[in-house]
Amino acid sequence: MDYNGHMTEHRYLQVFGESSDALYERLGVDFRRAVEGAYFTLETHIRHCAEAKVGTELSSETEILGYDQKRLHIYHTLRDGSGKLLATGEHLAIHVANSSATLADEDKLERIRNIFDRQRISLPVPDSTGSVLKAQLQNHR
Repeated sequence: MDYNGHMTEHRYLQVFGESSDALYERLGVDFRRAVEGAYFTLETHIRHCAEAKVGTELSSETEILGYDQKRLHIYHTLRDGSGKLLATGEHLAIHVANSSATLADEDKLERIRNIFDRQRISLPVPDSTGSVLKAQLQNHR
């Protein structure tokens, strides 16, 4: 918490980082063997919409906005217990193995494709996505 009793700026990034890691695990990333293939953030855009104070219940949801064989474009929303939007986090990540950008394996890509296809049908692209990130990938909604 900061000097006003609010969640500090870097904690929003921490929450979104943990949300990204939860998605990456679901995609098949084994963090004990991350050197063999994992996603790393290239760019982040955080939008602060409302205050989170001490004791605020937090939840986040994650959408895959786009992807290709190397890159993954994700969007998180952070809400309080009543559903009020506190912040959004938009991230562009790249697949890396042995310290080099590399293609994700087919298993990860299939898991991404399944999530992306389900979300594309039911979720619109959020209005607040950044134009720089939005233009990065070919597989966008």
